[in-house]
Amino acid sequence: MNRTVAIVALLLSISFAHADSPERTKLLKKAEALRPAPADFAWQQIPWHIEPSSALKEAKDEQRPLLVWLAGGRDRDGSPLERC
Repeated sequence: MNRTVAIVALLLSISFAHADSPERTKLLKKAEALRPAPADFAWQQIPWHIEPSSALKEAKDEQRPLLVWLAGGRDRDGSPLERC
């Protein structure tokens, strides 16, 4: 445990020592192009339901289709890697 704390402290001190380096600035510019845009997280605004009855009620009220997503295999244990 003490070694881990010492290694983390060493890495943090090294990173703060080179905080204004040109390499870091260059790397941050490259990383900015890879960061997801807010539009990439639009799926998180979908109102997910756990109870089928509440989902069906909302779909009927809004006159929208209902998408049902299930995962799991024969035993319905939720394992997506199990054979269907």
